[in-house]
Order: sequence, then C-alpha cells, then structure tokens
Amino acid sequence: MTPLDSLQNTVETSREFEIKLLFPEEKFKPLEQWIISKGGVRRQHLQAAYIDTPEFLLAKSGVALRLRKEGRQWVQTLKIATANPLDRIEHNVPLVSSGAQMPSWSIDHHQYHQAGELLKKLLPHLSTENLRICYQTDVWRRKVHINTRNGILEYALDEGIIFANSPENRLQERVCELEIELIQGSPADVMRHVQAMVKRFKAYVDTRNKAERGYLLAKGLSVSPASRAELVSLKNCTTKAKVIHRLLDACLMQILPNQSVLNLNGHNQDEHLHQLRVGLRRLKTLLKYLASNDLFLSPENQIALREAFQQLGEHRDDSYISGTLNPLMRSLSGPSIDLQAGESLPHPNLVTKSVRFQLLLLDIMLLRYSPSLEGEEIKLSKNTADNIRKPFVKTLKRAYQFCFTQSAQINFLEDEKIHELRKRLKFLRYSLEFFKDWFDKNKFKPFFKLLTKTLEELGQFNDICVAIHRIEPMTESNPQFFFALGWLKAERVRSREICIKNIKELMAVKTAW
Repeated sequence: MTPLDSLQNTVETSREFEIKLLFPEEKFKPLEQWIISKGGVRRQHLQAAYIDTPEFLLAKSGVALRLRKEGRQWVQTLKIATANPLDRIEHNVPLVSSGAQMPSWSIDHHQYHQAGELLKKLLPHLSTENLRICYQTDVWRRKVHINTRNGILEYALDEGIIFANSPENRLQERVCELEIELIQGSPADVMRHVQAMVKRFKAYVDTRNKAERGYLLAKGLSVSPASRAELVSLKNCTTKAKVIHRLLDACLMQILPNQSVLNLNGHNQDEHLHQLRVGLRRLKTLLKYLASNDLFLSPENQIALREAFQQLGEHRDDSYISGTLNPLMRSLSGPSIDLQAGESLPHPNLVTKSVRFQLLLLDIMLLRYSPSLEGEEIKLSKNTADNIRKPFVKTLKRAYQFCFTQSAQINFLEDEKIHELRKRLKFLRYSLEFFKDWFDKNKFKPFFKLLTKTLEELGQFNDICVAIHRIEPMTESNPQFFFALGWLKAERVRSREICIKNIKELMAVKTAW
C-alpha cells in the first residue's frame, strides 16, 4: 500500500497515464524518421527546473514539482505517484512571466486541485519558502498525436540532458527516450502501441522518469534502491475489479522498477535481480488466483514467464557463490571459487531487455483491462464480498494442506521434495501478503513471522544445495574447490536440521485464516 492509497479515497483524481521507453542507440534515427512520417516535423525546446526542499522531501514522498518553459510559456506542474507505476496524478498551471526569466513558483497554485489536496496531506508543513531548484532538464522534443480506434495518443521523442549543480561541479547525464501518453481513450491503447514499438524498434519499458533521474544525479547516486514487496491493503477496494487491480499493481510496483535498473548495463545489481525474481514469483502466485476469474496470460507468455524466471535464477545462484560463499572461504583461509572456471553467464539484461520479456510485461499490464472485469464496478455487499473471498481462501487452504501433509514426513524427504515444499510455503507467504486484510490480525502476525523465518532458513538451504550442484562438476579440473565443497556438504546437513525444526514449529501454530 502506498502512502496515497488512503488519501485518494477522499478526493477525485485527474491522472496522467504514460509509458516511457528506451531503445538501442542505433534505433534512434529510424524511430525519429517514423515520428516525422506521422507528422512530428517540428521540434520543441523544453527547459525545466525541478523544485524540492534541501532534504528532497517531495522526491521521497513520490511528488514532483516542475517549472517548464514550453516555447515562450512557463508552466508549473505538480505530479504525485499512485499505486500504479505508470499512472500519476497531475495538475498543470500556466504562469505569467516576462521574457526568458523564470517566474516565481508557489505550491498555492495547486491548493484547489486534487493534487494540491494530496500534497497538503502528505506534507502538511511544506511551504513555498522551503523550496529551491534541485535539478534541471534541457530537452528537444519531437511529438505527434496519433488517433486510435477509440481515442488519441501522444508520442514524444525526447533528446537532451538532465543536470544538477554540486558544490564541486555540474553533473549531467543524457536523455534519449520515447513517451507514449494517453490523451483520450483506454490505457490498453497505450500498451498495444508500446507492443508495436517493442517489436519494431526493440524498445523496452523504463519507469525511471526525469524527476527520479534528476534526484539521483543531485544525490550522487547511480540507481534507486531495489523495490521490495510490501503487504497489500484491500480495505478500500469496494469492487472485485479494484481488488484485482490492487494486486496486479503490487506485483508491477516490484517488477517494473527492478527490471528498469537491470536494463542499465550496470554492475552490483544483485539485489535488484533478486527482487525482480521475487516480484515474478509473487506474480506467478497471483496468476493462480486470477485463473478462477478467467484472467490468463497468453500460452506464449506463460512459457516466457517460466523461462525468464529460470534464466534469471542462474544469475541469482552465482551471486550466492560470489557474494556469500567466497568471503566465507577467505575468512577460513580457503580458496575462493573462480566462477570463470565454469561457464560464465551473460548480463541478466539480455533477458530483461529482450523483445520476448518486454511483451510479457505488457501482457501482464493488459490483464487490468480484460473483458472479464467489465461490469465488475458494482460495489460489494457483505455477501458478494464473502463470495469473492471464498475461492481465494479455498486455493490458499489447499496449498496449506499440501504443506501440512509433507511436514508429517519431513525427516524422510529428499532434498528435492524439501525444495518443492519450500515453493508451496512461498505460495502461502505471498498469499498472506496479498490478502492480510481478510484474516484475523492476531493470528496473522505470529503465523506470518514464523513462516518468514522458516523460508529464510529454507532459502539458505536451497542456496547451499544449488552451490554444491554448481561446484561439484568443477572439482575434477579444479581440485582446490574440494575445500569449499566439503564445507558446503557439512553445512547442508546442519541447515537441513534447522529447516526441519522450523517447519515442524510452523505446522504446530494456528493458521492465519
């Protein structure tokens, strides 16, 4: 749940829906020519200043306040993030100015708009006097409006720079991106056009807007922290469609930002990779529930999801060896495991930037606009709410029963069977994260806490098993690896015993439902 979820129920919202795309450098000219062929002949010079407090309170609250010169006109814009990473609340105010001089800004310009009301509730003590220019952009934009069957989209191809002044020097980085914004019609129209851009120009979705990139530049950071899963609040979801939208948004808020960072070709992105895989795993859990509501990915994208998850898992396996096992081996005066001695893996963004993975993401986003959700906007009565909960809880209970049965024979299970049990326990955990509001909170907290602890131990056990499987074939040509292999096999026995103890404790606790 974002800080705005409860606030947005008190005011109406006017929204900006857009998808931003990056693309290989060699695709810029062909893409520019395509925009020109559709009528985007003239370029517009856009110069913008982003306003924040010295502590960046607006950026930290999901708020952007911008002054932008559009031709001769200055416009002040307030944007506020929502639970949907592609959707923002926006308010634009033309300002009176003389010449090229930047006019004064004021948050009072938004006080009678929905965005201003939300800002007041998010930062009640904020005043215009607290604000200053923190970073700026200088961009040339080529845009065109394109008619769809049901509305209008705006294509905007931007090229320029973002810059911030540090005490030492001016920091800057390049902007080269395509934004497709909904002017009129359905967000599904945007996604279908994005699909065409992905296929034709190998474009890929990027959720890092200019405000986020400017904030990172001003702070001297390369990327935002990895986006983690959060417990989902369904308290204010009064229709079946809103329940499903909230659950899909929760998955996308973890998947999209993490894949955006992986697509930057950077290093030390292990945590973003891990959290992306967690997001995909949570999505796989959600899809099992959505199937009862006739919501499915296409057969092709079901395969793409499974294969992407497996391919990214290979990178995660290597990160345990390099990030956890090797430092431990060095502390024991043993040799490190040189992964170059085995088969090296390409950068994970060969998966995430691929046309196949990007089309998978768009198929996930399009689930929101499925025909099976049409007519679902009638508010839930108590009886209909119970009817919606029942199939969800039934699926959860079935997964728990499997875990309970397996736990009865846990001492005799092979490692592979324990791994299967771990996957079912993860299903339980993600289900509880999705539906916590439907359970008794006094039962939820102890069960969820012990389930989390159990899964942490099972995760360590799985890392050890995978490392053994990875290293053992390498010992024939690298006998020095026997030291690490011996330690891992001994640790596997100890870790397995801890896992068995925790599983038995978990199955003895009252369930959350």
